[in-house]
Amino acid sequence: MDRSNSLYNRMSARYPLLEVISSDASDARRVIGEAARRAGRTVLAPRFGRRPLEEAGCDAIEELLAQTERHVCVIPAAHHLLVTERFVQLLGESLRDVERGGHTVVLLSAYRRPCPELDRERVVLELGLPGDGELRDVVLSALTDEDGRQPNLNLVQRCLQASRGMTRAQLRRALRRLRLGRLQEDDSVVSALHAEKRDLIAHGGVLEVASGAPSLEDIGGMDSLKAWLRRRRRALGDEARKFGLPAPRGLLLVGVQGCGKSLFAKATSQALGLPLLRFDLGRLFTRDSAPEENLRHALSVAEAMAPVVLWVDEIDKAFAGATQGSDVTARIFGTFLTWLAEHPDGIFVAATANRVDHLPAELMRKGRFDETFFVDLPDPEVREEVLAIHLRRSGRDPERFALSKLARLANRLTGAEIEQAVVEALAVAFDERRGLSDADLEKALTDTVPFVETYEEQVKELRDWARRRAKTAGRDRTLRDLFVEAHTDGGEAWRG
Repeated sequence: MDRSNSLYNRMSARYPLLEVISSDASDARRVIGEAARRAGRTVLAPRFGRRPLEEAGCDAIEELLAQTERHVCVIPAAHHLLVTERFVQLLGESLRDVERGGHTVVLLSAYRRPCPELDRERVVLELGLPGDGELRDVVLSALTDEDGRQPNLNLVQRCLQASRGMTRAQLRRALRRLRLGRLQEDDSVVSALHAEKRDLIAHGGVLEVASGAPSLEDIGGMDSLKAWLRRRRRALGDEARKFGLPAPRGLLLVGVQGCGKSLFAKATSQALGLPLLRFDLGRLFTRDSAPEENLRHALSVAEAMAPVVLWVDEIDKAFAGATQGSDVTARIFGTFLTWLAEHPDGIFVAATANRVDHLPAELMRKGRFDETFFVDLPDPEVREEVLAIHLRRSGRDPERFALSKLARLANRLTGAEIEQAVVEALAVAFDERRGLSDADLEKALTDTVPFVETYEEQVKELRDWARRRAKTAGRDRTLRDLFVEAHTDGGEAWRG
């Protein structure tokens, strides 16, 4: 969609005051200029230079009012000006004359700032990031060789996919750097663009382009969840839309710590064939700038990069007590909830949570996520799978070990605890300069104190909650079966 349309429509309708929110001032000026030309307006864009900001802003308004033809006056750094009394008063008093003259004042701000004196008059527009249509000419210009031969369409499309979430200026600089580096192979260009975008997004602190996501085969158990996710991959395409099936929106994984929720959330990107974005909600509250603007910017980047998997880890920590907390936390929670329900197609949200008692009830309403799954402690068969995966990863043949016996010894251990037990056994064998043995694994497993020994009551409450509100991620067995198994497996009773 053309980002200048909303501006053009309001300029044509002689709106006197618009505010454009954008973190890229040069890109915003270009879009504003395009909308003004389409509306038949001349752009008045005064340069403030070294002059005091308030004085320069007031002079720009006076200069606009002196024009006889219809103009669009672009005032930069407006988020600073909206707290200056003289500028706000002059602008408010001038709006009737601005509208009468057919002019439009466009405030260019890095983030939205409350201004009660102007809130009834100004229309605030989030500019967002450029789409493929606006990035295409930058890619074509950079990849066209000296003889005027354009790159193949496949390379152009791959570059566009790799550059989603970047501004035109960022993409232009990145491609110029790659050209100087004389990268000739298609894969080199695309990989370098991905790396550039990772660096740019990481600078923001809230979003991170994650790499090295595992495959579903790297995760033991969770058969029902894996089958559900594979069905969702088929539902991503246009064929599903024609069938009347809405686009997948995401899933919420709730369960015992260390049982693979985060690992599965990351593997979702591999299973769906989409890039992975990690969204660190906790950093919204630790950054120097306004957390609400950090949230809006992060969500706009995710939308620009779609299709993408947005991984939100430990969402319960970020929104614990959101409805009874500070006004800022409540507003951020409300904004994120609305976005979860209304975000555009192409964003699959994979969220995890450990403490359901910290989850606000509003987050669990149907429509935020397609489904909620409960991830429990692994059963004996899954423990065998987990052991085999980590032994195979260490270069060992799992069939040479007594997996069934080892799985019984690993009763009540989480997947993470089993992994660390294998690491400990490897460390002992390496230190003693010999091969890994069953005895090493047996000792490491029996020496591991299960997480549930400390948090037994919490795990029981989690299971009780999930029995009524979530699907089990494991095989098609009830939670009651797993609970009974915990009494009998390995001869150790479940207490609680």
